[in-house]
Amino acid sequence: MKRYIVLAAVCALLAGGISALPAAVEAGVPVCSTVTPKVVSYSESVRSSGSLSYIGQSDVTSALPLVIEKFTVQPGDCVTAGDVVARVDRRASETFIAGLGKVSQLAATTAGLSTAMSLIPDNITADRSGRVVSTAGNGASVEAGGSIASIAGTDSLVLTAPVSELNISRIKTGQQVDFTLTAYPDDVFTGTVARIAAAARSQYSGAVLETVVDVTIVPDRQDERLCPGLTAAVEFRLTDPRSICVLPYEAIGQDDGGEYIYVFEGGSAVKRRIFTGAEFSDGTEIVKGAAAGERVLLSPEDVSANRYVRVDE
Repeated sequence: MKRYIVLAAVCALLAGGISALPAAVEAGVPVCSTVTPKVVSYSESVRSSGSLSYIGQSDVTSALPLVIEKFTVQPGDCVTAGDVVARVDRRASETFIAGLGKVSQLAATTAGLSTAMSLIPDNITADRSGRVVSTAGNGASVEAGGSIASIAGTDSLVLTAPVSELNISRIKTGQQVDFTLTAYPDDVFTGTVARIAAAARSQYSGAVLETVVDVTIVPDRQDERLCPGLTAAVEFRLTDPRSICVLPYEAIGQDDGGEYIYVFEGGSAVKRRIFTGAEFSDGTEIVKGAAAGERVLLSPEDVSANRYVRVDE
């Protein structure tokens, strides 16, 4: 009977000591800051930069030397085949042709000066439907065969982005692409990989010469903000979006056994091994070892395993 009484007393003392322990040693218990894993949507991708341009554009020309009085369209306007794009200054054109009367190019295109004068048109019309890319400008003197205006098909605007030879094997035709324009950084546009160049080329990236392959991307829809010459940040999607947990680098320690974290459990710092994945500017993916909602201690190099800690609330 005495044995049981003594045992009960010891248990009571232990219980009393444990409950009083935090108050007794509170000053010596380290205070730690914590963070919870952030859940984000992530898809693996290859990043590049590029610019918009037209492909398959053609020039509106004339068999005669002409002087343009005024253009009726501007770059960016859409036209239909047969639409008037410019008015011809007949008198100025006659003077221009007369000045070229002895030039071989005139002899190659007309039977003579008088014939040339009679063939001067009043207007210049578009020979195809599409979007006006450029014009010679009002008052321009255009020689025979010279470009009066350039027209591209409305579906021929493409984005060209160079991809490093280290990543080109991961790019496939039909692949989805996200891109943002430098002029409109808050708007995300989408496109599809249409062509991968058959040959590589060299270009400088800063001071480093690298080998790249040009990838042609067709925007999924036409938008008035998509103009030739604009630059874009390009992201080639390699995987479908998935939810991942991300911890800041300040919460991750490393020793001979690999990477680890300290999780706050029951008032103690519990050491746990982790496996990391994708890296970002502000943290890294935790593939295994941490879950959303857990409290992970920052500065793990200052923490000891299984030691009582206090955390900032």
